[in-house]
Amino acid sequence: MFNPSPLNRRSLHVTALILFAGILFQLFPASLQAQNVTEYAKIDSLSVGDRVSYAITLSKDQPYEEVIFPDSSSFGSSFEIRSLQRFQVTEFKDSLVYDLQFFGTEETRIPELPVKLVSSNDTTVLYTNPVPVPFRTVLQSDQETLRPLKPIFDFAAAWWPYIVALLLLGAAAWYLYKLYNEKALEPKPVKKKQAYSPTPFQDPLHRLGNILSQLKGYTFSSEKDFEVFYVNLGDAIREYFEDLYRIPALESTSREILYELSRRSVDSELIEKTKAVLQEADMVKFAKFTPTEEQAEKALKKADAFLERAREVDKPRVEHLRRKHQQKNEEKRKAFEESQNSEVERV
Repeated sequence: MFNPSPLNRRSLHVTALILFAGILFQLFPASLQAQNVTEYAKIDSLSVGDRVSYAITLSKDQPYEEVIFPDSSSFGSSFEIRSLQRFQVTEFKDSLVYDLQFFGTEETRIPELPVKLVSSNDTTVLYTNPVPVPFRTVLQSDQETLRPLKPIFDFAAAWWPYIVALLLLGAAAWYLYKLYNEKALEPKPVKKKQAYSPTPFQDPLHRLGNILSQLKGYTFSSEKDFEVFYVNLGDAIREYFEDLYRIPALESTSREILYELSRRSVDSELIEKTKAVLQEADMVKFAKFTPTEEQAEKALKKADAFLERAREVDKPRVEHLRRKHQQKNEEKRKAFEESQNSEVERV
């Protein structure tokens, strides 16, 4: 006798549902029915991991621009959609067969599911009927009866563990007492007054010049090297504006940076040189443009021109930042020396 496997039985079940839906489509034409939705599912009981077929049949009274069937979020956390099959017999007959896998741990149900019919003027929502899902546990029931408790066994009293514990406590107390006396007799170290180390000023112009000097010795052996080169070149310009103009340039697009520079009335020539470097870097980074070594050298010359213009127009701003940094260092130095003097007095 032929004994189909679980997968074959599921396929036969889906085929039967489709044939049954097709017979209904032939017996009841769309022109004789109002629009409605019907669900088909044969569920005896499910355990964790079982799969079941669930079909939705839709009869429409008119064509719609779109039909939206339920997705995985509509079935709840107990079911997961493994596959879908859609069968549209006519313009007025539509159906969808779900292959569901059950992951629940108690009795539940497939809830009312919405089917949305979308037209240009309105959206109609039809709901399926809920389907109860009995739960079948795979755990074996405990058939054993509880055994009676055994009587408590009386052991003979032993005193030697208590004596050993007292001896150990006494030895530990004597050791701690001796250690405390030795610490008390030790001379207290004289705390030396530490010197204040000021934070050096990071000159944005000097930092940019160092990065450009390093890029001049860059070698290109693959397309990835060009991308790394242009990313470092663009980031060097962006970091300059972050350090000097306090613009979040590393998190901003090139368009946003140029807009912010124009809004702050930054030197127009400096803006143009910024635009020339950043736009070429964006082409390599985002547009997957692969330049040549000659183009990379020209881009580096544009960055050098940016640095020269920045030295001309931004030198007063750099000096202002330097003075503010020195002022903060002086304030920190005074606070540090006051805390050192207070500690020396306490000692």
